[in-house]
Amino acid sequence: MNIRDCDNITIKKVIVHVIDRQNSVAAEKSQSDIDVASLEAKVRDFIENHIRTSITNNESKMACFEQRNTNVQVLVNEMIQDPDRNFVSNSQRIADILFSVTPTTASIGCIVVVLYNNNTEDLLAIIKLDKNDSITYERNDVGTFVFILKGTALPVPSKKSKLHKFAVIRNTDAITDDEWKTKPGLIVLDKQVTDFSLFFYRDFLLAQFLLTDEHKSEKLMEGVKQYLRVVPELQLKDKHTIIQSFGTKLENGEEFTVDEAARQILSPYYQEPESLENAVEGLERTVLERGIGDISLRGVITPKIEKGFKIVKINTLENIYINIPQEHFETRVEVRDSEFGPGKDIVIKNVNIKC
Repeated sequence: MNIRDCDNITIKKVIVHVIDRQNSVAAEKSQSDIDVASLEAKVRDFIENHIRTSITNNESKMACFEQRNTNVQVLVNEMIQDPDRNFVSNSQRIADILFSVTPTTASIGCIVVVLYNNNTEDLLAIIKLDKNDSITYERNDVGTFVFILKGTALPVPSKKSKLHKFAVIRNTDAITDDEWKTKPGLIVLDKQVTDFSLFFYRDFLLAQFLLTDEHKSEKLMEGVKQYLRVVPELQLKDKHTIIQSFGTKLENGEEFTVDEAARQILSPYYQEPESLENAVEGLERTVLERGIGDISLRGVITPKIEKGFKIVKINTLENIYINIPQEHFETRVEVRDSEFGPGKDIVIKNVNIKC
């Protein structure tokens, strides 16, 4: 059974709860699930497409729960095993847990809880949606939140769009102890906002990623850059060199631990053993906070990492040649289609200008 199978999706149950940390003191919960037979075709298609697109997104990650019998895990298992008895009440408890860990600055939205079958097993999807121009929700006369279409068509999620939070979870009672760290109990998409990603998979789901070397390499580079942003004792050119050194290890496909690489690369910049030890520990801690999981990896250059080192070459109509690094350490340069007609816009963010 492959948890990523999604060619054939049969929706069995759906319920919607509202998560509004800005204006409410508790989750606003539906009192019953939505009659699947009465779902508008456009809404059904939207839910199915959102599940498919989230599962197949190249940034979705296989994961396992930190241990057995965590709160959300137990509730999901009961919903899958006996949905007629547990689906509504357990989904309400899931909404309460998510509300309790959601930052007060998070966007107002809802979670759509979906029990579905992919032709091999029953799975539970948890989809976080923000209100938008095409879809919203309101409570009907019997206390159930239902979708309201405001446009002629719902937006179909694409692999390039910024999907919201998503998890699909299987019945983990069927996973043996020997399989626990290798067989995925869930898939998590954490593409939107870093803080949201951390609280969604770490605080809400209590999960840890079963990361590939590609994902680990990306998390490593994210962590290195985040750590260097708050280190005042290093010069900007030194920070660039450190990032390039980590990138070289990935490019060469080296096998290493974060500790080993940090110690090797940072040692020229810290002469005192204690200072070096503090720097290594700080970098490793930041990388772990990014969700790298296991700190051992084989380096891989992915398109996402490569973009950070890419040089964009432009030849203007006036035969002016411009080479632009796609991403500096503290300055991000973007080249995109112009909003004002033919041509390109060069957008430079986070630049200190001296007049």
